[in-house]
Amino acid sequence: MNPTFMEKHARTGRAADAFTLVELLVVVAIIGMLAALLMPAIAGSAQKAKSAKCLGSLRQVGIAVQQYLADPDNGNRFPPVYNSGATNDAVGSFTTNATPSLQPLVCLSNYGVTMALLTCPSDPLPDAVYGSYIWSPVLQGELPHDIRIYTRGGVFTVNKLASMTVCTDKGLPHMGKLNVLRADGHVDSRP
Repeated sequence: MNPTFMEKHARTGRAADAFTLVELLVVVAIIGMLAALLMPAIAGSAQKAKSAKCLGSLRQVGIAVQQYLADPDNGNRFPPVYNSGATNDAVGSFTTNATPSLQPLVCLSNYGVTMALLTCPSDPLPDAVYGSYIWSPVLQGELPHDIRIYTRGGVFTVNKLASMTVCTDKGLPHMGKLNVLRADGHVDSRP
């Protein structure tokens, strides 16, 4: 006949099925090792999530740029992101004033762009004027079918919008990569 739980305790004076201190320490050590193995994966997935949010924000900015281009009130030109008084109708017309204004926000706010959208989650110190992105001066007020690049060698016209950059991340904030918004509205990630 099998003794009951109470009968066992009455004979031995202690719980026969309890864990010993060594067994508890082994379990704690195993849990600690598993946590240490998972930490890099968790950190990497958090950085990938920030990069994905940045890509999504740039896509929304790209949609706003395309809406700006399609608006006849804007002359069907790219937004004048930099604080400038002129379009690129002549060499040297690109100038920035000493007192900058929130040009990306001013130009694109009617199309749903906010400063939160212009801020990359991986950027600890976004610029108060331009957000987390470096904006291309080449597209400053240009017509999409007549983008001109002024160099010492002359003036070049670019017809392929997919090769032109509207804005890009500062540095390499996404595990050695940066997100780039192209003039045709698509976003890609470059090493």
